[in-house]
Amino acid sequence: MKEPILPQLDEPEYLNWEAKQTAKFELHHGFVVAFAGGTADHDTVANNVRAALKRLFEAPYRMFGSDVKLRISQESFFYPDAMVICDPVLGSATYLEAPKVVAEVLSRSTRAYDLFEKRAAYRGLVSLVAYVVVHTDMRRVEVDSRNPDGSWTTETFDEQAFINGREFTLQEVYAGTSLETEE
Repeated sequence: MKEPILPQLDEPEYLNWEAKQTAKFELHHGFVVAFAGGTADHDTVANNVRAALKRLFEAPYRMFGSDVKLRISQESFFYPDAMVICDPVLGSATYLEAPKVVAEVLSRSTRAYDLFEKRAAYRGLVSLVAYVVVHTDMRRVEVDSRNPDGSWTTETFDEQAFINGREFTLQEVYAGTSLETEE
């Protein structure tokens, strides 16, 4: 994660400040950090994940990408690569809450943050039933699933993956990338 570019902000200050920016910024525990750009493979994988989630979660679920913020708390707003929301959403909303599924596509610059700090933050959302981590340096998808007792189980997949019993293949996730075919 990069160093903060501004002093610590509260939620209204951050939302007001970011609305005036031409780039995207996340809020991490009250500190603003630049939203990292990615590679062509990263963007392709993110688009493929969004397409798979849209197929797996039909209406009334809605799928969103990294253009809409996710409010984790008053101190934290993230731009996940994909998220599935079931609640009604206003078209003018600049951030969403209560996702059912969140997916992050790893990059070298955000890998550790996505695997540890974001994973912990997402798992703290009571609405979340699955956190999907998609690797870009190998064909691997990890799915954290919330169990009925509230605990979490992590499964690693290298051919087909499951989110709440819904199946998708790694071939559809990595289609059009350097990892499209198994090595």
